[in-house]
Amino acid sequence: MGTTKSAMKIHWRGQVGGLVGSHQYGQDTWRSRAESVANPNTEAQQTVRAKFTAVSKGVAALGYLYRLGYKMFVGNGRGPRALFSKQLYENALTGNLHDGFSIDPTKVEMSKGSLTPAHSIAASVAPATQSCTVSWSDNSGVGDAEATDKLCVALYNMTKQESIDFQDVATRAEETASMNYDASWAGDTMYVYAFWNGDEKGCSGTKLLGFYTA
Repeated sequence: MGTTKSAMKIHWRGQVGGLVGSHQYGQDTWRSRAESVANPNTEAQQTVRAKFTAVSKGVAALGYLYRLGYKMFVGNGRGPRALFSKQLYENALTGNLHDGFSIDPTKVEMSKGSLTPAHSIAASVAPATQSCTVSWSDNSGVGDAEATDKLCVALYNMTKQESIDFQDVATRAEETASMNYDASWAGDTMYVYAFWNGDEKGCSGTKLLGFYTA
């Protein structure tokens, strides 16, 4: 591969004969065109690529709370995104190559951990005010649950494939939290996920509180 920083203002992009040229970051670069391209396209390889594509789209649509939810499990070159992607790939993929793959929202785990969850936690949605309210019973003192543990909620719009994240919206002792979503979500199917953040104690597992019409 060769590069040039010629003072000439003519830049070369594309293929000429056996050379392929490009201009990027202020440099002209060219390389020899490969004699042949190895692009295996067996059904098994197509399936793997289709699964990875579905997982990548799923991660983007589900928001960013996984960065907090997997914080205690990073290491060995794997960050929260890789760990969350692995969870989706292994447990939440549905479909097949012919019909397409997608993420089953009932099997999504936004967090991992052993922090004691709340008792009797539930959600309600009020479309008229574009609001979601989560309520629970304070079980501080049970296991490693503390009154200062903080609730995290993800509202996932399956119809539009987008999410709104709410991190540390209320403490365990407060027993209720209300959040708003955009009016453009009206009529869409919305899934509500919740987990607890105990800071240095890590997080609880994810609780799917249900799906609703926004």
